[in-house]
Amino acid sequence: MTHLKRKTALLPLLLAFSTSAPALQVLDAKDGETVVAKISQKEVTRITFEKSRIRKVTGNAGEFVLEKDDDRGQVFIRPAQADSSKPINLFVSSDRSTVALLLQPIDAPSDTIMIREPREAATITPRQGRTSVHVRSIKNLLLAMAADARPDDMEVRETTRELALWPNVRLTLQRTFTGAGIVGEKFQLSNNAGTEINISERDLHKSGVMAVSLEQRTLIAGESTSLFIIRERRSHD
Repeated sequence: MTHLKRKTALLPLLLAFSTSAPALQVLDAKDGETVVAKISQKEVTRITFEKSRIRKVTGNAGEFVLEKDDDRGQVFIRPAQADSSKPINLFVSSDRSTVALLLQPIDAPSDTIMIREPREAATITPRQGRTSVHVRSIKNLLLAMAADARPDDMEVRETTRELALWPNVRLTLQRTFTGAGIVGEKFQLSNNAGTEINISERDLHKSGVMAVSLEQRTLIAGESTSLFIIRERRSHD
């Protein structure tokens, strides 16, 4: 089985690049959601919406260099420091939504990040309470889980528990983060099949789940990836 290299910084939602040509990271995101991706440390990364135009980019300007292409409604970004591995936080807005991007710089060629919005406008449900505070809590927990940090206001438990998912796909619960009304779970997802598999975050959503983040969506035979799930806390948690 291929062992993934662990990083102390943010783990990516998707890594898809080729040594011969720029790659494409496609991120499915609704308004208010946080998604994670990788960017090149030394070269520019293109960010665009699939069917919309980027209207505004908000972030800590000292952490990155930004070039705008107003004609096409896209931007190009690179870290301000070529050797920096510090994650970059951005809010990218289109006419339909604002998406939070958590970008992990890596030593890789230039890349393209395409944000794919849902066909219908995102609906805010009272049960999920999509307030700015709620979204910020999910974002902060995702960062902590990916960085193996231990939030002071949460109970963190180590575990090794196998869970049934699909045939030839092994899911191992490695760590839980339990707070007031919210639980974060870190899993290792392994492809035990003899062929490549493709997984979507949608496949892992169910009632009570607030956010799903996959390090990789495509796994070759024997490969593993990290999976993060944030859900509502239940009475027995």
